Amino acid sequence: MREVEEKFFLLPPLKALPEILGKILIYRGGGGRIVEAEAYLGEEDPGSFAYQGKKGKKKEALYRPGGSLFLYRIHGHLLLNIIFLREGEPGALLIRALEPTQGIEEMKRRRRTADLRKLCSGPGKLTQALGMEISLDGTLLNRGPVKLLEGSLRPGEEIVFSGRIGINHGRELPYRAYIKNSPYVSRRGDSNP
Repeated sequence: MREVEEKFFLLPPLKALPEILGKILIYRGGGGRIVEAEAYLGEEDPGSFAYQGKKGKKKEALYRPGGSLFLYRIHGHLLLNIIFLREGEPGALLIRALEPTQGIEEMKRRRRTADLRKLCSGPGKLTQALGMEISLDGTLLNRGPVKLLEGSLRPGEEIVFSGRIGINHGRELPYRAYIKNSPYVSRRGDSNP
């Protein structure tokens, strides 16, 4: 499989959101197909770290060049985001879930579970399964140890959009996409009450 071309990372996050599903994320021999992601936009998106008035390192990370990794901890979990657009334009996709396809035994060991559905079915679970560390923050995809390879939806797979999960503001926006019948997504259906 070939690496995703750099021009993909210049897409606006909402355009890249459905296109990232089915692509393959690999880190040190482990990884799988992306089956769920969320988009975070610029200063007008109340769920984004770039939202008006916010300051700090997390906001600054969203202005990195497209293809940069943005990793941060929340509630003890490490989350993986991929930056999109040109440097100076904020936007990212949070990778929420993978279908494990490579390095499965090592991922099972790290996650302490034999259930494939629980290996990477959440943003904190997938970084733990892959053994990712905060030191990857700021590295560029395909130029460092994290690779994004071409992949696609399988025949019959369908993309569903819903509200985002785990945020207080802007969660009603349909900025989450996932493969409809994948058993590996973190949650099914609309996440909003």
